[in-house]
Amino acid sequence: MTLAARLIVAFGIVAVLATALVGISLREASRDIIERDFGDRIDAAASGVQKELSWEASSLRDLLAPLCEHDTFVDKAHLDLDRAHGDANALEPSSKIAIRHFVPDQARALRLDELSLVTGGGVILGAEDVVRIGTKDGRLAALIKNKPGSPRFKTDAAGIASLEVHCSRSSNGVTIGLVGARKIATMLERVGAAYGVSLSAAKAGSEAPRADPEYVVRTIEMRDVDGLNVYAEVPRDRLKNALMRLDRAIWVTGAVAVVLALVVAVLLARSLSQPLAALAKETREIVAGAPRRVEGRGGREIAQLADAFNRSIEELVLMRQRLSVSERIAAQREVARQIAHEIKNPLAPIRAAMETLRRLRARDDPAFDEYFEEATGTVLEEVHRISNIVTEFTKFARLPAPNPEPVDLVNVAKGVVTLHARSADATGPSNATRVELVSEPGLPLVVADKDQIVQVLTNLVQNGLDAASAARPDPRVVVTIGPLEKERIRIVVRDNGPGVSDDMLPRLFTPYATTKAKGTGLGLAIVQRIVFEHGGDISYRKPTKGGAVFEIWLPLGGPPMPPKPVALPEKADA
Repeated sequence: MTLAARLIVAFGIVAVLATALVGISLREASRDIIERDFGDRIDAAASGVQKELSWEASSLRDLLAPLCEHDTFVDKAHLDLDRAHGDANALEPSSKIAIRHFVPDQARALRLDELSLVTGGGVILGAEDVVRIGTKDGRLAALIKNKPGSPRFKTDAAGIASLEVHCSRSSNGVTIGLVGARKIATMLERVGAAYGVSLSAAKAGSEAPRADPEYVVRTIEMRDVDGLNVYAEVPRDRLKNALMRLDRAIWVTGAVAVVLALVVAVLLARSLSQPLAALAKETREIVAGAPRRVEGRGGREIAQLADAFNRSIEELVLMRQRLSVSERIAAQREVARQIAHEIKNPLAPIRAAMETLRRLRARDDPAFDEYFEEATGTVLEEVHRISNIVTEFTKFARLPAPNPEPVDLVNVAKGVVTLHARSADATGPSNATRVELVSEPGLPLVVADKDQIVQVLTNLVQNGLDAASAARPDPRVVVTIGPLEKERIRIVVRDNGPGVSDDMLPRLFTPYATTKAKGTGLGLAIVQRIVFEHGGDISYRKPTKGGAVFEIWLPLGGPPMPPKPVALPEKADA
């Protein structure tokens, strides 16, 4: 995975995790806040209801008592009822009419929703609802017999809650009383609206109006009103809606955070990866071509990396130069030793021939003339041999450095294969020797010295033909170009000969190491040197089916650095 991709993934993961953690924490905190807000509102509503109902109860407690004690109209109604011996039906019509008007007027004056003038027997003499006049209500009869006290809670047939108070007067065996009520629904609605809470009144001890998890319900006990409980409830819809809005906000914020993180990651990755990619590109160019200084752009660390790379390149060039010189000296020493050995062998018969000629000449031996022809022939043959050794050494010692250029290896190999195939046809049966070329399609050009590559292939193909022709009636050599792997291309030369003997393997690429009767042993040494100076590798392996296989790997970019001493030039400005 590239640096840019890693940064993008890392920033994306961090953004998602940070958003998730913040979102979860914020959601839980918001939920707690909203729940506490619900509780605070219910507590505030409870306090408000307590105050309102306490005030209502306090105002109602002493509202009717003065009327029963010394109100003129109540006194007159009690006197009229006493004259009628407690019989409501025996009241004079004028008295009934006066009572009928008095009660509604008095209810409005006292802001009572209900007001009834009741006899001790429960007969309603007057009420704000004229339908009730003349009816009998046992509950009211029993109520006015009690001593007046704190307001009581009651609900009518329609379920409307009210606070009820009463007063009464008794004398001469005649009892009359006032019973008034004030509805609390309007007050509960007003207080509930002020705090965003739904309030409902119910008889003390009754079940809550809801057992629904979708609502928050709280029971408020009223200390100043007998038998009254108030239930406060708040739907959880507001909590759910608030959480839904919060979730949407978190998702939107998270998406924006991820997008911003990815944008920042892309910009940061670009600012980091582009200088590194440019530096890597310059490095590959340097490895594939002439050494030069690179410039690090994009930060102090990259500049330091470029400086370190430049110093490494300089040291590498110096080391390569020293190594090249050391290798050449070592190779020349080895070649010199081999040449001394090779030249020493023909010198022995030359010396023997010359000493024999001198002895024969000194004693005027008649066999001198006959031996002279034989001796001079031997001397000339050995001198010719020495001359060949010196010529081959000169070729090896003067092998020039590669002159790289774009080369099509397939075309080069095709030319070498065609030339040797024709030579084989000319020296034997048309189907006796086969030289073939196998290549993969679409191979790129290789930066190399064309003439030296031809020399490498020629040596390997010729060696394969010589080995296979001496051992088999059907000699065969196959040259394979490809495949391409890691910016390198493979060349394989395979024959079906006897292969290389085990005792020859350690000296296979050593100069003047050969098994041929007329060979100089410089062919594979030259091949190895050319391949190495192209920055490649050559190796020999013995296949399971016999024969010999030489495998070469060449870099597409050509020789990495010239072997001769060079100075690092300053990089030209782009």
